[in-house]
Amino acid sequence: MKRTSASLKLIARQQLSGNYGTPMAGILLLGLCSFLPSFFISSTMDTGTTMGLVTSQILVYVISLLVSVLKAGYSKMMVNICRGESFEVKDLAFAFTHHPDRFIIVHLIILIVQFVIGLPFNIPLWTDSSSISYIWLSVLAICVDTIVALVLNLFLAVTDYLLLDDINLSAVDAMKKSCSLMKGNKWRYFYINLSFIPLLLASMLTCYIGLLWLMPYMEATMAAFYLDLKGEFDKKEEPVIELETKEYENLK
Repeated sequence: MKRTSASLKLIARQQLSGNYGTPMAGILLLGLCSFLPSFFISSTMDTGTTMGLVTSQILVYVISLLVSVLKAGYSKMMVNICRGESFEVKDLAFAFTHHPDRFIIVHLIILIVQFVIGLPFNIPLWTDSSSISYIWLSVLAICVDTIVALVLNLFLAVTDYLLLDDINLSAVDAMKKSCSLMKGNKWRYFYINLSFIPLLLASMLTCYIGLLWLMPYMEATMAAFYLDLKGEFDKKEEPVIELETKEYENLK
Protein backbone atom coordinates (compact mmCIF):
# COMPACT_ATOMS: atom_id res chain seq x y z
CA MET A 1 0.00 0.00 0.00
CA LYS A 2 1.36 3.40 -0.99
CA ARG A 3 1.07 5.72 1.99
CA THR A 4 0.43 9.42 1.62
CA SER A 5 2.83 12.16 2.66
CA ALA A 6 0.71 12.79 5.78
CA SER A 7 0.81 9.10 6.76
CA LEU A 8 4.58 8.87 6.38
CA LYS A 9 5.07 12.07 8.36
CA LEU A 10 2.85 10.67 11.11
CA ILE A 11 4.98 7.52 11.27
CA ALA A 12 8.13 9.67 11.45
CA ARG A 13 6.72 11.79 14.29
CA GLN A 14 5.57 8.75 16.24
CA GLN A 15 8.95 7.02 15.95
CA LEU A 16 10.86 10.20 16.80
CA SER A 17 8.67 11.00 19.81
CA GLY A 18 10.99 11.01 22.81
CA ASN A 19 13.95 10.13 20.59
CA TYR A 20 14.96 13.51 19.16
CA GLY A 21 18.17 13.94 21.16
CA THR A 22 20.40 11.51 19.25
CA PRO A 23 19.19 12.48 15.72
CA MET A 24 19.69 16.17 16.60
CA ALA A 25 23.22 15.47 17.79
CA GLY A 26 23.84 13.56 14.55
CA ILE A 27 22.65 16.49 12.42
CA LEU A 28 24.90 18.85 14.37
CA LEU A 29 27.92 16.60 13.81
CA LEU A 30 27.10 16.27 10.09
CA GLY A 31 26.87 20.04 9.76
CA LEU A 32 30.21 20.57 11.50
CA CYS A 33 31.94 17.88 9.42
CA SER A 34 30.69 19.59 6.27
CA PHE A 35 31.15 23.25 7.24
CA LEU A 36 34.50 23.29 9.05
CA PRO A 37 36.65 21.69 6.28
CA SER A 38 34.93 23.79 3.60
CA PHE A 39 35.47 26.95 5.66
CA PHE A 40 39.13 26.05 6.17
CA ILE A 41 39.65 25.55 2.42
CA SER A 42 37.92 28.79 1.43
CA SER A 43 39.80 30.82 4.03
CA THR A 44 43.29 29.43 3.45
CA MET A 45 43.50 28.71 -0.28
CA ASP A 46 44.12 31.30 -2.97
CA THR A 47 41.35 30.88 -5.53
CA GLY A 48 42.60 33.85 -7.54
CA THR A 49 44.81 31.56 -9.62
CA THR A 50 43.72 28.71 -11.88
CA MET A 51 45.74 26.18 -9.87
CA GLY A 52 44.31 27.41 -6.60
CA LEU A 53 40.77 27.34 -7.94
CA VAL A 54 41.11 23.79 -9.33
CA THR A 55 42.80 22.50 -6.16
CA SER A 56 40.19 24.01 -3.86
CA GLN A 57 37.37 22.63 -6.00
CA ILE A 58 38.88 19.13 -5.95
CA LEU A 59 39.22 19.30 -2.16
CA VAL A 60 35.60 20.42 -1.84
CA TYR A 61 34.50 17.44 -3.96
CA VAL A 62 36.57 15.06 -1.80
CA ILE A 63 35.01 16.45 1.37
CA SER A 64 31.52 16.16 -0.11
CA LEU A 65 32.18 12.47 -0.91
CA LEU A 66 33.35 11.76 2.64
CA VAL A 67 30.38 13.63 4.08
CA SER A 68 28.07 11.58 1.83
CA VAL A 69 29.35 8.44 3.58
CA LEU A 70 28.57 10.03 6.95
CA LYS A 71 25.17 11.03 5.60
CA ALA A 72 24.52 7.40 4.70
CA GLY A 73 25.30 6.52 8.31
CA TYR A 74 22.71 9.06 9.41
CA SER A 75 20.20 7.40 7.08
CA LYS A 76 21.01 4.13 8.86
CA MET A 77 20.13 5.77 12.16
CA MET A 78 16.81 6.99 10.75
CA VAL A 79 15.93 3.57 9.31
CA ASN A 80 16.64 1.98 12.68
CA ILE A 81 14.35 4.51 14.36
CA CYS A 82 11.53 3.89 11.89
CA ARG A 83 11.94 0.13 12.33
CA GLY A 84 11.79 0.49 16.10
CA GLU A 85 15.35 -0.81 16.45
CA SER A 86 18.17 0.49 18.65
CA PHE A 87 20.16 3.49 17.41
CA GLU A 88 23.04 5.67 18.59
CA VAL A 89 25.34 8.44 17.41
CA LYS A 90 28.01 5.96 16.30
CA ASP A 91 25.60 4.83 13.56
CA LEU A 92 27.07 7.76 11.62
CA ALA A 93 30.18 5.64 11.07
CA PHE A 94 28.19 2.60 9.88
CA ALA A 95 28.85 3.15 6.16
CA PHE A 96 32.58 3.66 6.82
CA THR A 97 32.77 0.15 8.29
CA HIS A 98 30.63 -1.57 5.64
CA HIS A 99 32.36 -1.15 2.26
CA PRO A 100 32.38 2.68 2.10
CA ASP A 101 33.69 2.48 -1.47
CA ARG A 102 30.16 1.60 -2.64
CA PHE A 103 28.71 4.84 -1.26
CA ILE A 104 31.63 6.86 -2.62
CA ILE A 105 31.19 5.34 -6.10
CA VAL A 106 27.48 6.22 -6.16
CA HIS A 107 28.04 9.83 -5.14
CA LEU A 108 31.10 10.15 -7.37
CA ILE A 109 28.99 9.12 -10.37
CA ILE A 110 26.39 11.71 -9.36
CA LEU A 111 29.08 14.39 -9.01
CA ILE A 112 30.56 13.55 -12.41
CA VAL A 113 27.16 13.69 -14.13
CA GLN A 114 26.37 17.04 -12.50
CA PHE A 115 29.83 18.38 -13.36
CA VAL A 116 29.71 17.32 -17.02
CA ILE A 117 26.20 18.66 -17.62
CA GLY A 118 26.91 21.92 -15.81
CA LEU A 119 30.36 22.43 -17.36
CA PRO A 120 29.19 24.48 -20.40
CA PHE A 121 27.46 26.90 -18.02
CA ASN A 122 30.27 27.11 -15.46
CA ILE A 123 33.26 27.60 -17.77
CA PRO A 124 32.32 31.23 -18.61
CA LEU A 125 32.03 31.93 -14.86
CA TRP A 126 35.53 30.60 -14.20
CA THR A 127 37.16 32.50 -17.08
CA ASP A 128 35.54 35.92 -16.73
CA SER A 129 33.88 37.29 -13.61
CA SER A 130 33.77 40.89 -14.85
CA SER A 131 31.32 40.36 -17.70
CA ILE A 132 27.96 42.14 -17.58
CA SER A 133 26.24 38.83 -18.16
CA TYR A 134 28.06 37.21 -15.20
CA ILE A 135 25.03 37.44 -12.89
CA TRP A 136 22.70 35.90 -15.47
CA LEU A 137 25.17 33.11 -16.19
CA SER A 138 25.47 32.47 -12.45
CA VAL A 139 21.70 32.20 -12.10
CA LEU A 140 21.50 29.89 -15.13
CA ALA A 141 24.32 27.68 -13.78
CA ILE A 142 22.57 27.40 -10.41
CA CYS A 143 19.26 26.52 -12.09
CA VAL A 144 20.89 23.84 -14.25
CA ASP A 145 22.73 22.33 -11.28
CA THR A 146 19.52 22.29 -9.24
CA ILE A 147 17.46 20.65 -11.99
CA VAL A 148 20.11 17.98 -12.65
CA ALA A 149 20.40 17.22 -8.92
CA LEU A 150 16.61 17.00 -8.63
CA VAL A 151 16.23 14.61 -11.59
CA LEU A 152 19.05 12.37 -10.37
CA ASN A 153 17.55 12.31 -6.88
CA LEU A 154 14.17 11.24 -8.23
CA PHE A 155 15.77 8.13 -9.71
CA LEU A 156 18.39 7.39 -7.05
CA ALA A 157 16.52 8.44 -3.93
CA VAL A 158 16.78 5.11 -2.09
CA THR A 159 20.22 3.99 -3.30
CA ASP A 160 21.95 4.57 0.05
CA TYR A 161 19.20 2.74 1.93
CA LEU A 162 19.59 -0.28 -0.34
CA LEU A 163 23.36 -0.32 0.21
CA LEU A 164 22.81 -0.07 3.97
CA ASP A 165 20.40 -3.01 4.00
CA ASP A 166 22.55 -5.25 1.80
CA ILE A 167 26.30 -4.97 2.40
CA ASN A 168 26.95 -7.28 -0.55
CA LEU A 169 25.06 -5.10 -3.03
CA SER A 170 27.28 -3.25 -5.51
CA ALA A 171 26.98 0.47 -6.17
CA VAL A 172 25.72 0.01 -9.75
CA ASP A 173 23.19 -2.67 -8.77
CA ALA A 174 21.89 -0.45 -5.98
CA MET A 175 21.40 2.42 -8.45
CA LYS A 176 19.54 0.12 -10.85
CA LYS A 177 17.35 -1.21 -8.04
CA SER A 178 16.59 2.31 -6.87
CA CYS A 179 15.49 3.31 -10.37
CA SER A 180 13.20 0.26 -10.41
CA LEU A 181 11.67 0.99 -6.99
CA MET A 182 11.10 4.64 -7.87
CA LYS A 183 8.99 3.79 -10.92
CA GLY A 184 5.54 5.18 -10.24
CA ASN A 185 6.76 6.79 -7.00
CA LYS A 186 8.74 9.79 -8.25
CA TRP A 187 5.86 12.25 -7.95
CA ARG A 188 5.02 11.00 -4.45
CA TYR A 189 8.65 11.44 -3.40
CA PHE A 190 8.79 14.90 -5.00
CA TYR A 191 5.58 15.96 -3.26
CA ILE A 192 6.85 14.76 0.14
CA ASN A 193 9.96 16.91 -0.28
CA LEU A 194 7.87 19.82 -1.51
CA SER A 195 5.60 19.62 1.54
CA PHE A 196 8.51 20.51 3.84
CA ILE A 197 9.15 23.90 2.19
CA PRO A 198 6.85 25.85 4.60
CA LEU A 199 8.72 24.38 7.59
CA LEU A 200 12.07 25.16 5.95
CA LEU A 201 11.00 28.77 5.46
CA ALA A 202 9.74 28.93 9.04
CA SER A 203 13.12 27.69 10.28
CA MET A 204 14.66 30.86 8.86
CA LEU A 205 12.77 32.80 11.55
CA THR A 206 14.70 30.87 14.20
CA CYS A 207 18.07 31.71 12.60
CA TYR A 208 18.07 28.12 11.28
CA ILE A 209 18.20 26.66 14.81
CA GLY A 210 14.88 25.00 13.99
CA LEU A 211 16.72 22.83 11.45
CA LEU A 212 18.06 20.78 14.36
CA TRP A 213 14.48 19.59 14.84
CA LEU A 214 13.31 19.75 11.23
CA MET A 215 16.14 17.80 9.57
CA PRO A 216 15.63 14.63 11.71
CA TYR A 217 11.90 14.89 10.97
CA MET A 218 12.56 15.11 7.22
CA GLU A 219 15.12 12.30 7.25
CA ALA A 220 12.82 10.05 9.28
CA THR A 221 10.04 10.70 6.77
CA MET A 222 12.36 9.73 3.89
CA ALA A 223 13.35 6.57 5.75
CA ALA A 224 9.64 5.80 6.24
CA PHE A 225 9.15 6.35 2.49
CA TYR A 226 11.84 3.74 1.76
CA LEU A 227 10.33 1.22 4.17
CA ASP A 228 6.93 1.84 2.59
CA LEU A 229 8.40 1.13 -0.86
CA LYS A 230 9.69 -2.20 0.45
CA GLY A 231 6.32 -2.98 2.01
CA GLU A 232 7.74 -3.40 5.51
CA PHE A 233 4.87 -1.53 7.18
CA ASP A 234 2.36 -3.80 5.42
CA LYS A 235 4.19 -6.89 6.69
CA LYS A 236 3.86 -5.62 10.25
CA GLU A 237 0.14 -5.10 9.82
CA GLU A 238 -0.59 -8.56 8.33
CA PRO A 239 -0.36 -10.57 11.59
CA VAL A 240 -2.72 -8.10 13.28
CA ILE A 241 -5.27 -8.43 10.46
CA GLU A 242 -5.03 -12.23 10.49
CA LEU A 243 -5.51 -12.33 14.29
CA GLU A 244 -8.57 -10.08 14.10
CA THR A 245 -10.03 -12.29 11.33
CA LYS A 246 -9.55 -15.46 13.38
CA GLU A 247 -11.14 -13.89 16.45
CA TYR A 248 -14.09 -12.77 14.37
CA GLU A 249 -14.52 -16.28 12.91
CA ASN A 250 -14.40 -17.83 16.40
CA LEU A 251 -17.22 -15.58 17.54
CA LYS A 252 -19.51 -16.83 14.74
